Amino acid sequence: MMAPPDSALLIYVTWGFAVLVLAGVLSWSYFRMQGQMVALAQRIDQLQGEVHSLQRVLRHVHDDGHQTRRLEAELEERVALLSRQQEQLMLRDADTGPYFQAIRQAQQGANLDELLERTGISRGEAELILALHGGSPDDTAQ
Repeated sequence: MMAPPDSALLIYVTWGFAVLVLAGVLSWSYFRMQGQMVALAQRIDQLQGEVHSLQRVLRHVHDDGHQTRRLEAELEERVALLSRQQEQLMLRDADTGPYFQAIRQAQQGANLDELLERTGISRGEAELILALHGGSPDDTAQ
């Protein structure tokens, strides 16, 4: 049995309306997603710019670190050179070298404590200088 013509028309109209609504929803979803994709593409471009900026900063930090290490090495070399030069000058100059000062003071009668205090040499060095260059045996026993 066939449905009366009015009900067939109602079914067609309902199906047609449903298809139109579905097409509208799909179109709305498509355009909404299109807008979101544009916004996401803009955000990706922004983030890529920030990444490039951070990469430049990191390169500068890395370069600065290399330069700092190079300068530190140069300074360490200069300090070592100056230290060697100072030691050589102290050994050459009888008036300023601590050992020569200690010998001169021992010859002038300084005791162990005075040598330690005035010259900054070690106790063993002061005892040896007193034993070799003067002072009474009592001075080395302190």
